[in-house]
Amino acid sequence: MGKVSFKWIKWICILLVVGIVIFLVCHRFDGNQVSKKAKERTVTVSASVLEKTLQISELSTYKITYNGVAAVRDSNEKILYNVAYDAKVSVGIDMEKIKIEVNEDDKENKKIIVSIPQIEIVDADVDPGSLDYIFQNKNANTSDVFKTAYPACIEDAENECKNNHTLYKLARENAINMIKALMQPLLVQYEQYSLEIVCEGDYGYE
Repeated sequence: MGKVSFKWIKWICILLVVGIVIFLVCHRFDGNQVSKKAKERTVTVSASVLEKTLQISELSTYKITYNGVAAVRDSNEKILYNVAYDAKVSVGIDMEKIKIEVNEDDKENKKIIVSIPQIEIVDADVDPGSLDYIFQNKNANTSDVFKTAYPACIEDAENECKNNHTLYKLARENAINMIKALMQPLLVQYEQYSLEIVCEGDYGYE
């Protein structure tokens, strides 16, 4: 009787060990699969959320104070008057045009690629109180001269800053640094991904 009991105990122990091994192997396999899928799902969701976060209407990445002089002409291109002004010009990118792509083709070098659009003038804010007129034609000195002078100053500020290559370069560098800062939490969480920023458009100074 004692021998029978020992044999049954031995077989029960063997079955328990085999069962535990099978359970651990299956659990580890399923756990790895779930963990892998969860990470992939998290990366996709995070990229989507980040894209929506980045895609606000616009972003001023660099601002300067500009002092200029605009020439206002008549229909025959004859100067009526010059007007000096002070303006704050903001240069940046249209964030709605930002594109984010997750490239996992190379398992050893996964990438998050952010494509940013061309730098452009975001706003030219002319100080109305700074306008100082020099009239070539005294007849142009009317009570409503401001109505033509103010938009002329805005146009002049925009045109002058469009040719400022240094301004555009600084704006692009600021945009890149800001995007890197916004992407950093995702890169810390998923170290297997690297960040690549692509700048679209011709900036005229490269």
